[in-house]
Amino acid sequence: MPVLVTIAAVSYLFGGSRSKNQASLLNPPGLRAKLEKLPEGESRAEALALVDRLDMLAKEHNQATDAALKAYIADVEKYTTRTDKLVDDFEPLDQVRTKVYRELVEIRQALIDTLSPEEWDKVFG
Repeated sequence: MPVLVTIAAVSYLFGGSRSKNQASLLNPPGLRAKLEKLPEGESRAEALALVDRLDMLAKEHNQATDAALKAYIADVEKYTTRTDKLVDDFEPLDQVRTKVYRELVEIRQALIDTLSPEEWDKVFG
């Protein structure tokens, strides 16, 4: 059950009902739109490159989620499937999820290191 809750939570965070204009590490399009409003410069370019990493993380997570759900659905409908097989269907997703969470923290720190406090406020304030 915790795996299903995690799937729902991260799916919401990476593309649920958030406004496209809201700046958030979990909303790469909204973050990109806010960063593009900053003046041209090195920090803007570096920050936009970090958003590219966020886009890749979201795609990776979505692919892992789709694969896990497909495997689970295929196995859960079989009468002979053992419980441990159903748990194993989500193991790759758990690994990707852990990687995504760690990289989100790293990207946030990289943004802090890249943007000035004023730029941060313009984007997230």
